[in-house]
Amino acid sequence: MRLRERFMETIDGGKVLVTSGPTRAYIDRIRFVSNTSTGVLGARIIETLVGRHIPVVHVRGYGAAEPGVADSSLLESIEVVTVDDLVETMEQVAVQGEVRAVVHAMAVLDYVPESRMQGKIPSGQDSWTIRLIRTPKVIARMRELLPEAFFTGFKLEAGVTEKELVERAGFLLDSHRLDCVVANDLDLVNDVMHEALFVAPGNTVIARAHTKREIAEILTGLIMERLG
Repeated sequence: MRLRERFMETIDGGKVLVTSGPTRAYIDRIRFVSNTSTGVLGARIIETLVGRHIPVVHVRGYGAAEPGVADSSLLESIEVVTVDDLVETMEQVAVQGEVRAVVHAMAVLDYVPESRMQGKIPSGQDSWTIRLIRTPKVIARMRELLPEAFFTGFKLEAGVTEKELVERAGFLLDSHRLDCVVANDLDLVNDVMHEALFVAPGNTVIARAHTKREIAEILTGLIMERLG
């Protein structure tokens, strides 16, 4: 039996959900806070999954990189802007009951403005004071909605030791009952290089990658191994 037939039969028509890119929170109708996520890694992951004939639902932040895939029939793309948009979309996707694996690579804002000004805040002021409040843990809600899915989260830190990176990835993994966490250090990420550790339960490093394409290949292999 060909790989596509075997895998599609195993997942029984299921899909892989991939989130990528940034989220926004508006200060007024014109201004917003966001993060620097480009969604490029998510795009590479989707290209690899679809290249193995695996159907994907892509939930992408506004402006995130779009994957280049040969078979668009295997890819459903949904654009979101805010954290609230993301939660609402996750609930809608989960209701369909087709998601067998999750790759949550989106950079979700941890803090957003407490309130959104109607209209535009006048630009003549010398200073603004904006109160930020913590957002709900979207990853917790996703796990609640998809308790049986093979779930991979991402942990991005900056300037930490490998031991610290693994420990922080392990905390995320344990806190939300994840199956795997891809741990990154921002100091080791650029257009060419993307060092990453794959951390499994017990803070076990099960794989290492050095580029975005390697991350995508390893992750696709883990998903196929787990589901197939």
